[in-house]
Amino acid sequence: MLLREYLYVDTTTVRGLLAQLENGVVETELESSSISKKSSAGIKGFADHSQDWGDARTTTKAMGDALFPALEAALETEDLIVDASDLISTREGWADQAMQTTLPAGRIVRITSPGYLIDSRFVAMTLSGFTTTHRGLVNMGIAPAVDEPVQPPRAKRASRSTKYRELPGEADSLEGKIPLGELRFDASESGSSLTGEFYRGIAQVARGMFSPGLHLVLLPDVEGAGAVTVRLQEGRQFLDTDPDIVFARYGVGAQEWTVVGSVGHHPLPSPSMTDGDFIQLDGTISRANFGRYINRLGTLLGNRGFTDLPQAPGFSVIPWAVYRTLGL
Repeated sequence: MLLREYLYVDTTTVRGLLAQLENGVVETELESSSISKKSSAGIKGFADHSQDWGDARTTTKAMGDALFPALEAALETEDLIVDASDLISTREGWADQAMQTTLPAGRIVRITSPGYLIDSRFVAMTLSGFTTTHRGLVNMGIAPAVDEPVQPPRAKRASRSTKYRELPGEADSLEGKIPLGELRFDASESGSSLTGEFYRGIAQVARGMFSPGLHLVLLPDVEGAGAVTVRLQEGRQFLDTDPDIVFARYGVGAQEWTVVGSVGHHPLPSPSMTDGDFIQLDGTISRANFGRYINRLGTLLGNRGFTDLPQAPGFSVIPWAVYRTLGL
């Protein structure tokens, strides 16, 4: 028996696909039995005494949790699903655009691979709690304050100015609860220190790269492998807990997850942005050309890692279910 612990199930999509394969979905089973017996005595119409007794039993069985296993079995029976777990674990599978040919957009796949969860809300909450706790320890005289905070070497080289620039609306954003200014503490054994400003920057980068919400990134342990990105939509069955509870249960490290769904898309080559002429001769804007310009810009930013899009040679999967196998 295969026991699945579900992290995510898109019940709406699963029900719709199963209805197409099975010509309808049985949501409940109703079992009912009844035995009745009646006895009477007396003169009919004048003194009639009757008694009914019997046994009635009704059983209702919810079929909600059985929907996805039924769909998975139906897809296998119809040979509509491919298990790509071995494919993404080989160097040959990722070489020379082979993945785009083998797993084109719309292909139904099942992938089991090491992966990790990420949620920018959890990043902001963690850093906020950490910096607040440290400032409390400094105020209590338990932790020492650092007089001269410095940025890490890599961050210092990448920045021309150490002056913190606050983003519009930052006070109400995810990182807005991270204290600024006087928060200075030892960040490593070498004695270098980081500030609240630096940790706000980390939260900002996380929020920009990963839209607030739960993401699953499958990263096979093989040279040259790309990442399989899985965006989990909130409001679906089983994904109904707060971010901190999800990470308290599953941690921040990689573990083996199984994803069943369809291939969303593969990254496009980075386009040239020199051709941005969407103004027509009569001075109006060509909506079609402007739309293509925006899409090219999104492709360019995604390939550079700035937006929530897969990077080559990886691809995205639209999840119907995410689970891990128990008892193995």
